[in-house]
Amino acid sequence: MATLPAPCIINSHQGRRCRRFSSPAATPHGHSTHLRRKVCAATASRREAAVARMPRLAHREVMLELAHQMEARLGPWLLPSEVPADVACFGDAAVPGAALGSVDVHRGAPGSSIDFMLEAWFHRALPTGGAIDITSLVVFLNGTTDAPHFLMELIQGGPSSLVVLLDLFPRRDLPVHPDYIDKYYGATSVDAHRINIEKIPQVRPYVSPSLLVRSLWSPTAVVVDIQCGEQGKEAALEEIVRGQLAHSAAELLHVWLNKCAGSVEEMEETEKEILVARDKMISTTSVKLNLSANLPKIFDKHVSDRVVAEIDKAFRGP
Repeated sequence: MATLPAPCIINSHQGRRCRRFSSPAATPHGHSTHLRRKVCAATASRREAAVARMPRLAHREVMLELAHQMEARLGPWLLPSEVPADVACFGDAAVPGAALGSVDVHRGAPGSSIDFMLEAWFHRALPTGGAIDITSLVVFLNGTTDAPHFLMELIQGGPSSLVVLLDLFPRRDLPVHPDYIDKYYGATSVDAHRINIEKIPQVRPYVSPSLLVRSLWSPTAVVVDIQCGEQGKEAALEEIVRGQLAHSAAELLHVWLNKCAGSVEEMEETEKEILVARDKMISTTSVKLNLSANLPKIFDKHVSDRVVAEIDKAFRGP
């Protein structure tokens, strides 16, 4: 286990003391740091090997880079993965090579503000000749802070179409916490990325069929459907993904790593319990509405049950 840097007080916020851990890059070198680097390298190698089995897609390459950046910064605050090998890399025996997946989870180290980091990579070739590819990178924070979670999910249902869900996921009810909006969304200027992406001609709003899901996004969330047209438009989608989308995602991750990931907010115990309970309710509902309903459509029941159970364990906690 890595030795965590001591938190340092940086400012106050509505009478509370807000602290931030010093950067992981500043963690003293030593045996534990060396071990953590070896663990991160092993995780990256396992991730790349699992993803290499899937067809090459620009959005997967962008997400690989983001996951690498995330892990490089959060490494000292993450425990080694305990995900079973048949969840870290799996397929559907009934359709060899047509249904592939990889899920990995790192819980936060004691004393850090990280609850868990989850990444998921799914590919399913369809009988019609197309494919569906889903890539997710989610980091939930724990009750030591009320800072937003990081969430990015990319759903490619065709060679020239992509649904993008990218947000600093709020943990407060925003209408009654305008200071929270100012701190994490106004002062950080993250709305500029939503505006720039929505200016792209091929982009249109994505509307979730779930009313609950629609109510959870921040006002700066990128929730869009990129439609580049029929056959032969793959290059247009790749240009958008490697261009504006990659830039905005990297910038949003940078904001989250510097403003949210290491923060510690001093709260009353009751307030903290309400915050954590809200997180659990939202994450449990997400597993039920999204994964439990949709993964069986990609993999057979035996495989999907095993994967959903591991993801559910991450959201519910040990």
